[in-house]
Amino acid sequence: MPRKKQFIASQNLEGLHPDSHSFAIRIISSKARKEMAELADVHRHNYYMLFILLDGVSTHIIDMEKVTLNAGDMGLIVPGQVHLAHPEQIGTGWGIAFTADFLPMISLPITLQGPVTLPADELAAVEQIICLMDKEYKGKKAQAVPLLQHYLSILLLILQRHTAETPSANKSLLIRYRELVATHYLEWTKPAQYAEALHISVDYLNDIVRQHSGQTASSLITERRILEAKRLLLHAAESVKEIAWHLQFNEVSYFNRFFKQHTGYTPAAFRENIRDKSLSDPE
Repeated sequence: MPRKKQFIASQNLEGLHPDSHSFAIRIISSKARKEMAELADVHRHNYYMLFILLDGVSTHIIDMEKVTLNAGDMGLIVPGQVHLAHPEQIGTGWGIAFTADFLPMISLPITLQGPVTLPADELAAVEQIICLMDKEYKGKKAQAVPLLQHYLSILLLILQRHTAETPSANKSLLIRYRELVATHYLEWTKPAQYAEALHISVDYLNDIVRQHSGQTASSLITERRILEAKRLLLHAAESVKEIAWHLQFNEVSYFNRFFKQHTGYTPAAFRENIRDKSLSDPE
């Protein structure tokens, strides 16, 4: 069974905002020391974070990739991604945090969306919507929650318009498969387990995955497990053996071979040679 131990510090919405378990909105800036202290430590969220930068520049490391935001940029960090704000945070913008339960009728993405630069007219509209959301959030009047849900849905649709095409039925199946992999990659390591959950054959699953991603169903599972291994090797203090066990490898030697096959490094070499470079100069 997967370990219950927390390898990387996790931020939950209730811990940041005790008065709100599923939604919060706030201004984030270099002047807000408490907020910046929260972002400057390596962590992952158990919630979504929609961000809109109003002015300045803001640089972040998200899953080992450097992401730079400029004024007018909008993006979405998803649960599970490892996040670290760069110390030279000089931008000001809005952060809208919410859980999947807050928008139960919407299929939310499982990977970073954006950042995208909004055209001036759309940015003005987004700022108006956010101001309305902030007013509703602070006012706590009747029907505030459904209004916030509708406003947030509009913002996500605006972001989606700039980041993705409207999926076909078959591509929607790939999205559902990716969602299942993101949730179950530790305990489900075979495509057959996902095909059963999707009520389709393994052959059909492979056909759809290959058609829309150019990869096999197995390779997407492997890709997700490698990503988690990299996250833990870079940011967690646990030993390679503990990480291997957490990722459901019964033998460290097998984990070593698996990781080297797909990255070119042993886990120990990746940790030693890549960690400092990734955290100091993620480019």
